[in-house]
Parts: sequence; structure tokens; C-alpha cells
Amino acid sequence: MIIKGNRQKGNNLLRRNAGLLFFLGVLILGLLMITPAAAVSASDPGENRQESEDEQPAEFVIVGRLLDPQEQPVVEALIQGTFPAIQEPFAETLSQEDGSWQLGLAELPAKDMQVIIQDPHFEEKTIVLGQDDLQQLREDGVFRTGETILERKITPAFWVATTVFLAVIALIALEKLHSTTAALAGFSAIFLVSYIGGAFNPGLHIFSFERGLSYINWEVIFLILGMMILIAVIENTGIFQWLAFQSYRLSRGRIWLLTIILMSITAIASALLDNFTTMLLMTPISMQIALAIGVNPLVLIIPEVLASNVGGISTLVGTPTNILIGAYAGISFSDFLVNQTGGVILALIGMAAFILFYYRKQYRSSHEGIS
Repeated sequence: MIIKGNRQKGNNLLRRNAGLLFFLGVLILGLLMITPAAAVSASDPGENRQESEDEQPAEFVIVGRLLDPQEQPVVEALIQGTFPAIQEPFAETLSQEDGSWQLGLAELPAKDMQVIIQDPHFEEKTIVLGQDDLQQLREDGVFRTGETILERKITPAFWVATTVFLAVIALIALEKLHSTTAALAGFSAIFLVSYIGGAFNPGLHIFSFERGLSYINWEVIFLILGMMILIAVIENTGIFQWLAFQSYRLSRGRIWLLTIILMSITAIASALLDNFTTMLLMTPISMQIALAIGVNPLVLIIPEVLASNVGGISTLVGTPTNILIGAYAGISFSDFLVNQTGGVILALIGMAAFILFYYRKQYRSSHEGIS
């Protein structure tokens, strides 16, 4: 019986962590794929130096910028310079984070030339430089093609990514896997399709491991990590329990006034701390008070949830969404506080009025107080 029980526990543990193990396996696979390339580039520095010395400096430059139909930059698109009669490119480059690209040429052809733009997720685009364009390039040394809009191409990678996304959402909604495990499993599936399927069919390439790392905002992750450590320390002091019971003392058993006080405490705490953790700390003590005074716990918890969501948006650290917006747009803590606080206060006042009206029957039927 003991062996059978241990085996069952082991199977349950393996099932719960299957997504994490799957992600770690793909992570190791990605690192192994990157390491050989890095080793080759570092194996013979003399050879690389000799190649760079043999290259002729670019005297002419063609520049441009790539955008998608939503006017967002297209990153890591391949730009090649070719002659109409020759298939092999004589120069190539990749588009940068802002979609800009720069193609250097050591010499110019006597006739027309082409600039071919390729990306697995967009239709191929060809820019033809005629005699007039080449003449301008000879005179100025720089030719600007301006902004080029690439049309989106529906490839098998699109359907794979869509299917994986819907599968992750379904696993989280149905609670078949922990949300973190489901996300890591979807992340791993994307890499497996890109590296294994993309080797046989370029249309299955979604993005590379290096590109995937660029999507991680380390500032947000470490900020949330630091906040969680701070909250763990604050939780052990019992300050949230103390505030909840002091709220009941101030209300003198009047449930409507208690609700307003708890909403205010929750809104302020959510503005200074993470709103999810604030609710995890406030919910248990709110349930104890509600059961003690003989009302439905939802009468206290639902207003606290609403106050947490509204109060959290007043500061940079109040919600993960604000943290992402602040990191992406460069908005400071004071900018959030100055521009959001007024609207948050008005929203809290309106929400409190609605709560008092919606739960008026429960407030009237509640007991007048406890010891």
C-alpha cells in the first residue's frame, strides 16, 4: 500500500510539472543550438579577421524602413541586393528593432539593380532601382527608399501559433493545468515547431530562440519579484489583519460603513502593492468578519475586489499592466500618480455609491454588532 501510494504521488507530481519539464527541455535544446554557432564564430578569430580585412568598405548606402499593415516595425527581415540577370545576392542585411535597414555597396552596377525583401511572415517585396536612382546614389552616396509596407502572409506558422494560443487559453480556463505551466508548455511548443518543423518547411518558422528572449521584459520580472519579497515580509507582521479589525472597531458594527472602510484600505494597499497579493491578504480576514456578523462574505469581498482593481491603476506598481505600460512607454511613478489619482478617486466614489445601493438589503438585515 505504501509503495502504491508513493507511486501515485509521484505520478501526480509528474503530471503537475509536465509543462515545466517540457519547457526546460526545449530551453536546453535552444541553448545547444546556439552554442555551436557561437563556438564556430569564436574558434578561429584569425580567419574572421582575415575575412573582414578582405571585404571592401561600402561607398554607397541604400537605406529604408519596413512596416507591417498596422504600421509596426518589421524586425529581422532579410534585405538582399541583386542584379536582374543574376540570382546570387551581392549584398544583404537584416532590418533592426525599429524596422530600419541599411544596405552597403562597394560599387554600383552599370544597369538596374533590385532590392529584395524577404520575411517568413510577409509577402516578398522587390524594389527596383533604375538608372535615375543609381545616378542619384552615385552623386549623394545615399539612396532612401522611404517606408515600405509589407503585406502579411498567412503561413502554416500562423495556424500553429493560433492553435497553441487557443489551447493555452482553454487549459487555463478549464483549470486542467496551472496557468504558469500551461503558458510554459505553449511557449515550448512554439519553439519545437519553429526549430524542428521549420527545418523541413520554412512556412512553419514562427520565431527563433534569440527573438523569444527579446520578448522578456526583465525590468518587470525583477520589479514584481522584489515586490513579492517585500509583501512576504509585510504579511508576517500581521498589519492587514490589524487594519481589518480596526476597520470593524471604527464602523461600530455598521456593515455599510465597514464596507466603505475596507474598500478604502484595499484601494490604498493595491496602489502601493500588487493588487492580486493584496486580495489574497484581505480575503481571509474579511471572510472571518463577515461570518462573525452573520452576512454573506461576498458583501465584503466583491467591493474589495472592485476597489483593488480601481485603486491599483493609480500607480506604476499597482498592477502588472501598469508596470508593462510604464516600462514600454517610459512613464514614471509620479506621472501615473499625478494623472491617474483624480480619476481613481471619482471612480471609487461612484463605485461606493453603487455598492451601497446594490447590497442595501444585506446591510439592513445584518446584526448590529459583535463583541
